[in-house]
Amino acid sequence: MHNTQEPQAATVGILGAGAMGTLFGTRLARAGIPVTLVDVNAQLLQTIREHGVHCETDQGPLHASVQALQAHELTLPPARWLIFTKAAHTQAALQSIAHLIGPGTRLLSLQNGIGHIETLHEFADARQIAVGVTTWPARLLAPGKVSSLGSGKIRFMPRTGQVDAGFQDFCDDLNRAGLHSEIDPEVETAIWEKLAFNAAFNGLCGITRQTVDALASPLGRSLIREVLDEVVTVAAANGIAVDALRIQATVEDALNHHVGHQPSLLQDLLARRPTETDSIHGAVVRAGERHGIDTPMTRTLHRLISMTQQRTP
Repeated sequence: MHNTQEPQAATVGILGAGAMGTLFGTRLARAGIPVTLVDVNAQLLQTIREHGVHCETDQGPLHASVQALQAHELTLPPARWLIFTKAAHTQAALQSIAHLIGPGTRLLSLQNGIGHIETLHEFADARQIAVGVTTWPARLLAPGKVSSLGSGKIRFMPRTGQVDAGFQDFCDDLNRAGLHSEIDPEVETAIWEKLAFNAAFNGLCGITRQTVDALASPLGRSLIREVLDEVVTVAAANGIAVDALRIQATVEDALNHHVGHQPSLLQDLLARRPTETDSIHGAVVRAGERHGIDTPMTRTLHRLISMTQQRTP
């Protein structure tokens, strides 16, 4: 909150130039919305500056030019930020742009898992923060290049429960980019439903090294159901009435249409990067423990993934 320069109202800053950041950056820029990708990887940013961002879609390839900088290089602050860093990196990432966060800045987190919201509140007031979920698939092919086959949507809500002009404009721009965004007062339910989905697909695909559609077998469906049942039970204990039928419909859509898609956790394991299992599976286990609920399937996935990633350098 130390910024003294006027924020660029039309610009969207994207914190994290990985798969999701590249996908959203491409689509927003293609819609004529100025985009700045911010990351700590200087080589990645240089590649994006030289070659732009690319996205393979069902409708064909998309390409756009965007600004790509490290946080300390950015002097004109975007008024809106999309947060796509891994949950474990949220603190450091937000600290890197703290000098750019002014009273008019809006922060929208579409990160996986739970537990990062408290970190956002360390850097901005509740009226400046919105959290939500997205079901858009994205697989990183190379620096600045992603595959996003199938469709998705975005649901988010400001932390105050009130929709101001800044977040409404943000939602409208996301829709201009074809990202199917809506402001949803029931976003906490959406977050837990996405958590259940991620716990199942990220965990099972990560451990088995299989793509999403490979889980469509009877055994795969049975394992998915076991994980979903645990997360739904924990959500209910935390006062979140998730819709099990809606989750199942999302699961079926993914099994049928996200053919060949590798969930982000599997991508991380294959690339020998740390995963988000702690903010997904670990978060469910801990939330269950607070209410005396055992989650053996989710706990086992968390332990297996943690053991696997310990071998990554």
